[in-house]
Amino acid sequence: MERTTREDILVYDMVHNNPGLAPYETQYNSPEFLKKRGYDGQVFDIFQCAQFGITWDYLDSKNPEREKVYLEGSKERIWALEKQQELKKKYQAAKKIGLNVMFMMDIIVLPLRIKEIYSEILNESGKIDIKKAETKEILDSLFNEMFHVFPEIDGIYIRFGETYVGEKFNTPYHFGNNPILDSAEEYHIFLIQYLQEKVCNEYKRNIYYRSWGFGAFQFDPAYYLKISNSIEVNPRFYFCIKHTAGDFHRTFPFNQCLNIGKHKQVIEIQAAREYEGKGAYPNYIGDGVINGYEEFKWMMKENEAQCLKDVINLPDSLIAGVWTWSRGGGWDGPYINGKNGRNGEVVVAAGCELWPDANAYVILKWTKDTSHSEKYYALQYAEMELHMSHKDAEIFYEILLLSEKAVLLGRGTNTVKYDWDVFWTRDQNIEYSRMLSNIESARKTECLDLMLNERKRSVDLWKNIVCLAESLSESVEKKAYILTTCKYGFYLYSLYEVMYRGNALALEGGHKKEVASAIEEYEELWEKWKQLYETEEGCPTLYEKDDKFLDLMGYDWNKGFDSAINPIRKLDIEGNILPENRIEISKEGTWGLTGKGLN
Repeated sequence: MERTTREDILVYDMVHNNPGLAPYETQYNSPEFLKKRGYDGQVFDIFQCAQFGITWDYLDSKNPEREKVYLEGSKERIWALEKQQELKKKYQAAKKIGLNVMFMMDIIVLPLRIKEIYSEILNESGKIDIKKAETKEILDSLFNEMFHVFPEIDGIYIRFGETYVGEKFNTPYHFGNNPILDSAEEYHIFLIQYLQEKVCNEYKRNIYYRSWGFGAFQFDPAYYLKISNSIEVNPRFYFCIKHTAGDFHRTFPFNQCLNIGKHKQVIEIQAAREYEGKGAYPNYIGDGVINGYEEFKWMMKENEAQCLKDVINLPDSLIAGVWTWSRGGGWDGPYINGKNGRNGEVVVAAGCELWPDANAYVILKWTKDTSHSEKYYALQYAEMELHMSHKDAEIFYEILLLSEKAVLLGRGTNTVKYDWDVFWTRDQNIEYSRMLSNIESARKTECLDLMLNERKRSVDLWKNIVCLAESLSESVEKKAYILTTCKYGFYLYSLYEVMYRGNALALEGGHKKEVASAIEEYEELWEKWKQLYETEEGCPTLYEKDDKFLDLMGYDWNKGFDSAINPIRKLDIEGNILPENRIEISKEGTWGLTGKGLN
């Protein structure tokens, strides 16, 4: 297919703060930084959405016979007015400097008082039903007041499915739910048509409708077309789609919903990937996202789009923009700079966001001008932002490329010979039962040695990465940080390797001595990793070690790394795991790669 260079695409950025926790400390919060870097707009996260900064006076004026939503002097009204001033200051700062102003908005979230006063909007299950006429009246009032109070708004990123609201998310006077009830297809079409008419046509603002949620809409081309083809094209309406067919994982194919149908689209890309350390160590995505990941060679068909190049550099491309998440995604840690979001304690005094910054930079610059290669912009970042010589920049780029492969082999797989559950680790923890399911899957297909060898090869790559970091010139300003975080990656992936090796040997039985050796190696690695954090002030926070459940707001079933070691500390005389220490292997179904593709 004929390719062409695109220079007309808009790029927006968002910092997605940990829901319910203190916000990230990042240069990406600064409109001045975003403008200087070359972004076209700033997207504020769901808790900086304008719906929290209105007083609902317009709805009250339309229904004088009803109680007011926020009574004068009430704690709810005071909270909303304070939020209003906070948001106006942020929106106006971005607008003043020439950025488009947008935010991500949970649909549907309303004040708790509306639940009391307008209970007719609820269905028999107590859920807000967007199809009810009374709900439409309330939504009409919401958008009317929102755009009058905040004229700075240029567009809204619509989010459905995951609804974070209530006391623990610092929105104590609101409630909400997924608007997609019963027939998903029918509700999506209804909601989109309403948003087009109300927001796009009446108020002349853009709607970016995210396909992310639950179900096939996010990655199934046939399902996407079934919904999108039922919607009229509107110049102010866009679908927003993740570049992965599912969440931001390796071994998830490139999303085949991109550049199909008739609507303009925006591609969603995460720079500090929540399943892969959140920027705590080198984890380059520029090459894979722009040029295609190496696993796509066997995962995907040759005629399928595999990267940004395949959907952007086309004369008939539907891609109108790219939306990066420079920071954020997931829950809690690890933290790469500043404070712990839970208690405000400074946990990384001299931290840095170099690795996600490099990812965001390359994606931004290449998207804005595709006439240069991804490598060109990675070297440019090293030379212009990190002030490296060309020789050091080449070393830096080699670190980036090796990290891409090391991450794949250390926490994923590069073969279709056995199933792989990508959710065995995320944020700063693991889910041991899913780890066991990966071992069992490899064992059943006689691929155990192959699986363990991939973990070992990852560790070898991390050793090479550390050596490359050490070879950087002493004049490199960020050398100490680069070396520290490369060592961080080495220790983390060495722990991954030894956890898999120790458990594989224990499950097989007859390897009591080797298992004991693996446990000893595990403890030594933890001690060295801990020492790195304690002695290098720029070192990111470590993953959790304790064998206990972690309450991470969004989920509470994962534990620290010891949960994968404690069951194998004591074996029977034949080297088998004791019955009382056996953990049931996850039967949730594999989330990720299978011999047949995505489940």
